[in-house]
Amino acid sequence: MSNSLLSVKQIAFILQVHPLSVRRYIRDGKLKAIKVGGNVRIEEESLNNFHKNIDTNSKNNMILKNVKKSPAKQFDISDPFLRLEGRGASLE
Repeated sequence: MSNSLLSVKQIAFILQVHPLSVRRYIRDGKLKAIKVGGNVRIEEESLNNFHKNIDTNSKNNMILKNVKKSPAKQFDISDPFLRLEGRGASLE
């Protein structure tokens, strides 16, 4: 069975990212690529493996997003940044 080779532009279209992002994935070793006649090509199997890794990472990120975060600090007049004086620094 022959594995089809895809160009950087084709991969970018499939992943819905910029071609430079695909080249960055290749440079970082996240996506395996080969050079054919001076052109960068990605095997379909490599794309499938890359896509599996993305799915796994996105599930982990979703778990992290569900973690409760502490509320943002409310500023009041006692805050030193709000007592600054000078051009454009007053609240009035």
